[in-house]
Amino acid sequence: MTPPSPGSRPEPHPEPAPGSLPESLSGPVPECLPEPLAFVVTTPRPDTVEVRLDGEMDYETSYEVVDSVRSLLRTHRGVRRLELHCGGLTMCDSMGLAALLMIRRLAEADDVQLLLTERQPMLERLLEVTGTMGHLNGTGDEEHEAREKRSPSGDGRPG
Repeated sequence: MTPPSPGSRPEPHPEPAPGSLPESLSGPVPECLPEPLAFVVTTPRPDTVEVRLDGEMDYETSYEVVDSVRSLLRTHRGVRRLELHCGGLTMCDSMGLAALLMIRRLAEADDVQLLLTERQPMLERLLEVTGTMGHLNGTGDEEHEAREKRSPSGDGRPG
């Protein structure tokens, strides 16, 4: 390629036609679009609400899940048990985990037991790595108290 002569202007790149992509961006669309989250609610007993989560629980969907659970707890005042069926979750990122923790706080504030059921290995690992497994299944306080009792100093650290 020869450099342009002094005083000449380089040839402009042709503009793509309206509604079309430049040649460098054309081609098949990658199939990595986020999977939507389905949220199915059932009430098998007057004191229980079951929520089936199918899809990705992430930055895009977490707020909707928390708002939906908040609304459920307001409209089902006699509920004592909230079961989140997680068997259909295909992904749960840090925002999804934050949403689960917020749901736990909402349930606890209304004296409702939260259970995460049908947990996929991906969710199990996230809960184990972050230390939130017991907390989200309502056993966090008991585990903390047991550690305190085992520790001679009372600070939770081994003797």
